[in-house]
Amino acid sequence: MLTVCQWFLAFLFYSFAGWCCETVYCSVLQGKLVNRGFLNGPLCPVYGFGALLVIFLLRGTQQTPVALFFSGMLVTSVLEYFTSWLLEKLFHMKWWDYSHHHIQINGRVCLLNSLMFGGLSVVLMLVLHPFAWGMIEKLQPMTVGVLAGLLGGVLLADAFLTVRQLLRMRGYLEEVDRLLSQAHSRLDERVHQLQAGLDTRREELAERRAAAEEEWQEFQRQLESLRLRPRWGQRRIFHAFPHLHAGRYQEAVEKLREYWKSRK
Repeated sequence: MLTVCQWFLAFLFYSFAGWCCETVYCSVLQGKLVNRGFLNGPLCPVYGFGALLVIFLLRGTQQTPVALFFSGMLVTSVLEYFTSWLLEKLFHMKWWDYSHHHIQINGRVCLLNSLMFGGLSVVLMLVLHPFAWGMIEKLQPMTVGVLAGLLGGVLLADAFLTVRQLLRMRGYLEEVDRLLSQAHSRLDERVHQLQAGLDTRREELAERRAAAEEEWQEFQRQLESLRLRPRWGQRRIFHAFPHLHAGRYQEAVEKLREYWKSRK
């Protein structure tokens, strides 16, 4: 049990380290602080799992950094691809997209990231893990158990809240998409009617145009009131993943991004 708790603490440490790397990298690129993580808290579990996979699978390659580099590239890239696929299947959203990179696979992994993960694997095995594991082994057994229990409870609570927010966000996007579809349908119908009578019914044209604009304003008011509903956790997801794809709800996602940007 002690060993399990120790490895759990190691998992949390590497998840936090990964969150720090992701947050700094994305914050520099976007010019603002971005909480880059699937969870609300400062953890990127995929980094924790990746670190443990590298540690357990590549223990025999520490003496050959080149082999460790390429093996780490392979292991972490497979994990990243599988994680992207799994999240998309579970939540019907694509959390990151590398399609704009020259060398990539289905937008889920790219050569640039794989190279960085290979380098991180070398640093992990030769520097970070010996230091981190040495610190964990110095902790008293009772301290290890208490820390593992408390932090595990926090992690479970965060995961529960995050999943609930994502499920609610799907319903929220469905409602926005319904409003957008309804507005498009009404506007297309109005435009067609207006064009058909443009030459012969000038006065009627003005009346119908006013009616169309009034309907659009009413839709905007409905949509604006709806936009105030998402909780901070949902809005954080939108900002943290600028390349988030939501399938047929993508237009709703882009409209919400434009609205929140205009409100700043």
